[in-house]
Amino acid sequence: MPVIKRRLRNKRGTTLGCKSLMLLLSPLAPSPGTDISVTPTRAAPLSWFELLARDAANADTGFLLSPLQRSPDVRSVEDKTDPRNSANLRPRSWRERESFQAAAFPRITGMERQIAPHTTEEESSLHNDSSSWTAAFPIPLSEFERRIFTHFVRFSSQWLDFYDPLRHFSTTVPQFALRSPGLMRALLAFTARHISLGSSTPGPFGTVDSLGPDDRRRRPSESLNNIFTVDRNVAVQYYYETLRCLNKAMRHPSYASSHEVVATALLISAYEMIDGSNQDWERHLKGVFWLQRFQDNDGESGGIRQAVWWAWLRQDVWVAMRERRRVFSFWQPKKPLSMLSAPELATRATWLLGQCVNYASKDEQDTVEFSQRLERGSELLYLLQQWHDNLPPEYSPLPSLSGLSSVSGMQIFPPIWVHPSPYAASLQVHSLSRILVILHRPSSGGLEDYRAAQKLLTLSVNTICGIARTVDVGDSAARVVSLQCVFGAGMCVYTPHERLALLDLLDSHQRGLCWPITSLRKELELEYAKDEYSEFAR
Repeated sequence: MPVIKRRLRNKRGTTLGCKSLMLLLSPLAPSPGTDISVTPTRAAPLSWFELLARDAANADTGFLLSPLQRSPDVRSVEDKTDPRNSANLRPRSWRERESFQAAAFPRITGMERQIAPHTTEEESSLHNDSSSWTAAFPIPLSEFERRIFTHFVRFSSQWLDFYDPLRHFSTTVPQFALRSPGLMRALLAFTARHISLGSSTPGPFGTVDSLGPDDRRRRPSESLNNIFTVDRNVAVQYYYETLRCLNKAMRHPSYASSHEVVATALLISAYEMIDGSNQDWERHLKGVFWLQRFQDNDGESGGIRQAVWWAWLRQDVWVAMRERRRVFSFWQPKKPLSMLSAPELATRATWLLGQCVNYASKDEQDTVEFSQRLERGSELLYLLQQWHDNLPPEYSPLPSLSGLSSVSGMQIFPPIWVHPSPYAASLQVHSLSRILVILHRPSSGGLEDYRAAQKLLTLSVNTICGIARTVDVGDSAARVVSLQCVFGAGMCVYTPHERLALLDLLDSHQRGLCWPITSLRKELELEYAKDEYSEFAR
């Protein structure tokens, strides 16, 4: 996939300048260039927090992390409750070590000197139960904040709950947030930023009347059910308030083991996802990775921990695909395909996409021998076919209305309607996975192999774009997945009329979402322009 160098923005808005499966899991299979002497993992959760603290300190000289204030001592003696001393933060295989090193944080020079140690008296006075970092009564909200809160429950949470039949982010997380100041501020920050995306776009995000930071506490004149907009600076303010709350809560070791901290970290990561800074987004993806490693969460943990894990993986897969790196996760599912429910099959498709993103990464492409890479590619295609063979009838297409059936008067990519939308999206994800493997799998030679690959590519592109035509305009969560898959499919469309149809689909999705900030259509058009200069075009 092409890599685009984006202009980064700080929080104030200012512009700143294969291996086979067994080999991947083998404890005796080091990756070339891996430095086994570097193990920065024990302090990784606190390193993520230190990076957040630096953000807040740069914006607010009164932030609690200062030489004159008290906060957790990163040099304290070993304690089983200390995140740095968890066995889950020690790699048990070379594959885990590679993931740990990829997710490691750069050391912040001088940060430890800014963190003052506790005295014995202070440590003994700190309570270490949930009551020490949660409110005894529901957190009071202004009317304006109630509207943002309501928008999260009804709309913004759909982005995170898309594959979750229990919808933990719209049911459980709001209940936690009512008594967790940090989680509440993170929820408000993410939702305010989500609303601000459509500040000048009618539709699911907002209208033309914008509420600025000075209007935060005022009583809105609109009805609660009316759509409204929020200035981006409001989201920034909530973001920094989240950091202040985290600073207080992280004094208590039990907080690192809580549901609230992983939900808060995921919402901060989602905030960065829609805010447009890839560097900050990836940093928070690393933070969620380390917190989940400390808690030993994965895709089969159950409850809110599992919901957070899958929402995090979806974000990481997209970033990894764009940057052609491996995903941070090394988790392997334990439940066989035959035992998965229909919703679980949808999430398994996301996990398989992560494996295919790994296969397409520069690390594996540049370091794995031809025969191993061919074997791993064939293995992935087999796993993808297994997934498809286990699909229940609910994944079958239904009779469709016309949809967006034509471009320039031609029938291109006939609409495919699968209901509900998470099942349709998982079929798109499955097709994108096949595209990634086929595009990066070495050819075994012969016309028959070439024809089979082209047939699979055509089927995959038609599936992605056909489903994209039937995505409901108001289903923003489905549009996010569809947008990503259409973009990936664009790398293997060659005829002018198909490219035009795909670009129109991509543009329609992106304009409806107001995300991402940079134009994916222009990015593909730049890739298509390269064809004119290839040797085959001469």
